[in-house]
Amino acid sequence: METLTTDKIKDRLRKVLVDSLELSLDPSAVPDEGLVEKLGLDSINTIEFLIWVESEFGIEIADEDLSIKLIDSLDLLAGYVSERVNGVTAPAE
Repeated sequence: METLTTDKIKDRLRKVLVDSLELSLDPSAVPDEGLVEKLGLDSINTIEFLIWVESEFGIEIADEDLSIKLIDSLDLLAGYVSERVNGVTAPAE
């Protein structure tokens, strides 16, 4: 099974974010940081996005791991997903 790098995970997270929230934005335009403010995410958007992330990567995000920092940063979220998917922190490309 191929190990997903954090960069590949971030690319998929960008696509999932755009698709799940039906944003009229190219996935490459999604910023790495400040997602809540820059994209105007509210609590409903955030929950929808996290559900899609869980489905896309076949993981479960534990309630105790949820934080605004995790949701607001593609870097942190990609690292979190990487740990769940790969069992270890994936290297950046």
